[in-house]
Formats: sequence, structure tokens, C-alpha cells
Amino acid sequence: MAETAQLEAAVQALSDIVKMNTVNNHEQLVADYLVTLLKQHGIEAQSIEYAPGRVNLVAEIGDGHGPVVALDGHEDTVALGDADKWHTDPLAATIKDNRLYGRGVTDMKAGLMAEVFAMIALHDQDAPLHGTVRLLATVGEEVDHLGAEQLTELGYADDIQTLICAEPSGADKQLLLTKSIQAMLGVDGDTAQRMADANPTTEQHFIELAHKGSLTYTIKEQGVAAHSSMPAIGQNAIDMLMTYYQKQTAYFDSFKTIVNPVLGPTVPVVTLISGGEQVNTVQASAEMSVKIRTIPELRNDRLIKDLEAIIAECNADGANLTMDIASSFYPVHTPEDSSWSSWRRRLGNKSYNNGSRTLVLLVGRTHRLIL
Repeated sequence: MAETAQLEAAVQALSDIVKMNTVNNHEQLVADYLVTLLKQHGIEAQSIEYAPGRVNLVAEIGDGHGPVVALDGHEDTVALGDADKWHTDPLAATIKDNRLYGRGVTDMKAGLMAEVFAMIALHDQDAPLHGTVRLLATVGEEVDHLGAEQLTELGYADDIQTLICAEPSGADKQLLLTKSIQAMLGVDGDTAQRMADANPTTEQHFIELAHKGSLTYTIKEQGVAAHSSMPAIGQNAIDMLMTYYQKQTAYFDSFKTIVNPVLGPTVPVVTLISGGEQVNTVQASAEMSVKIRTIPELRNDRLIKDLEAIIAECNADGANLTMDIASSFYPVHTPEDSSWSSWRRRLGNKSYNNGSRTLVLLVGRTHRLIL
């Protein structure tokens, strides 16, 4: 009976915050709601403002004398999108066929509220906690990870051993019956069928040991404009950028054989090239943007160092190249013999039975467990 009441309370709380329009803004609505909710259960929370109307939340339980486990989630959502394509009002939190519909339910207000009620349950049941459970609810995750960066800079991540982030990780469980997924899991068809049969939900959630990183940057060349009839008095930015492009391509080709056993190879893609204003002039500027999906064996910092060396080589030959890094997120790969991976193996059958979703990552000495 108590579990039913708690589930009903969680669904109501989720409905309440789904009705709040926090499209990468106005996250204080959610933060204020959580402050009140947690206070009703005797848990004090701290509001940390990023900007007017944009507030992160931090709350803790435990004795503070052991490891720190963080529960992380974001308060913002992506845009509402085309209203004509919605079957329900995106801010109505409509429940139909035992499912709740609305903008941000999956990504990730449901996950955030699950973490909040996990903390509430631990506190209300007086669970013995040798350590700290820290809730981090952040702003601006969908664009630039604003709140996460702010809380990190303020030191809230310094002592974290384990980070649990309730981002969605499910897929139609019928995928278990495909050969490619079976090969990935290392199981045969009969085992995959038993896993699907044991899962009462329509989704299967997999435990992932690794995730590729991302490096996004733009190379800019500043040349000297001139009329096309007198190209010698100018410096064609397009020519210099293409010289760099060829050297970069050769560099990318050089590491095709470096492969992570889980993630595979590094994947670089030139995504944008622009330059020039009109057909009868030597162009004074040109630029190229690149997105690289990275692996631990060839981390972002090494790639940046090598690319900077190519730029320096080109500049020594007369170019005027610069590199602007838009974003750099490191790859992660948890060894299968790590403590969290061992835990995963011990609870593997239970995870399949209850349809839970778990993603375990390791960054340096910091474990990240995503449920």
C-alpha cells in the first residue's frame, strides 16, 4: 500500500513539472517545486542561481563519512516543436494507456523525478547511509550544459565517486531478437528470447560500458583579398585552407587502424566548408568545421595537439590558420572487471526482469552510473 501511494505521488509530481514550460529556460519553476517537495520530507535543498529564472538545485542526505553518490538530472527540455504534430498538448501531462505524454517526460523529467523519489524513499525509511547521496538538478543541459558546468566550477563534483544520471537508454525489446544485437550482447537466440520474455515492459534497457566522445572545431584561414586578374598581390584563403584540409585528411587516415574493442574507430567528418564572396575575386577568408567522434585510445587532447601541429606547419609555409574549438567531450570506457561492471554482472538478471535501464561509464577514477 505504501509503495502504491509513493508511486501515485511520484506520478503526480512528474505531471506537475511536465506542465511547466522549461524549454532551456525558466528552470526555476522546477527547482522551486523540488525545494518544496523535498522540504515536506525533511530534506533541505539549496538553490543556486545561474541567471534570472534559471536555478540549479543541490540536496544531500547521509552521514557524510563515506563515499559520495550523486543523482544527476536536468530541469530543462528541448523545444515544444510543431504543435500540429502532437497528439496531445505537450504541456498537459496526459496519461493514456498507462503512459504519461508531454514535452520532456523522457528527456528527462521522469528520470529526474525518479531520482528525487529515490532520495525521499531512502530518507523516509531511515536507510543507513555511510556516506552522502547528493541530488544535482541542473539548468541548460540541452544547450551547452550550463548548470553542470557551474556546479562543477563551484566544487560540487570534486568529491563524487559515483554519478547516477537518469537519462533514457531504452529501445524496443524486439531488438533483442535481431542478430546484430545478439552479437553485441554475446548471446544466442534462445537466451535473447528468454530475456525478452522475462521483461514485462515493451522496452529493453542495456548496460553500456562505453561511449564515444565528441570534438567539434572550426579551422579559419585569413588571406588577402585581390581582384582575380591580379591574384599575385593577394593570398587566396581557399587555397591555404585546402592545403590544410589535405594534411588533415592524411592525418585522419593514419589512425584508421586504432580501434577501441567496444566503440570501434575514431570517426572524423568534415561537416561545413565556406569561403569567398564572388567569383572574380581572390578570397580573403575561408573556414571549415569538423566533428570527430573520439575513443579513449585517441583522446581529444591528443587530437587537438596533433591538429595544432598541422596548423603550425601550414602557417610556417605562409598560411594564417587558427582553430576555434566549439566543444570537447571526452570518450569513456569502463573496464569489464571494474567494481561497477562486476555489480552489473551480479544484478544482470534482475535488471532484465524489471526492465531497468543502466549505463555504466568510467572517467579516470570517477564512476558514472546512469540508470
